[in-house]
Amino acid sequence: MKVGLAGLACCLLSVMGPARAATEQAGGSAAQQKQVEQAITQQQAQVHQLQGDVAREESRTHQADAKLKEQDQAIAELQRQLDALKAPSKGSGHP
Repeated sequence: MKVGLAGLACCLLSVMGPARAATEQAGGSAAQQKQVEQAITQQQAQVHQLQGDVAREESRTHQADAKLKEQDQAIAELQRQLDALKAPSKGSGHP
């Protein structure tokens, strides 16, 4: 997912970069340039926030995965113990 956000960031910058250059080349006013720069700054902040969100979600996913693995191991151990209790004892004398 990080790669996707990095791609999104590059895409946004690649879209905004030419727009900024076009504005400057077209003799755009300082107000237009400032507006474009503000848009870029806002989009960069949004990308940064999304990257943080993804990192937190990945951390939660890894923690949940580890917990599930632990629970699977506990279940497997309990199943082995149950099977051992159900197995007929060899020395019990029952046929």
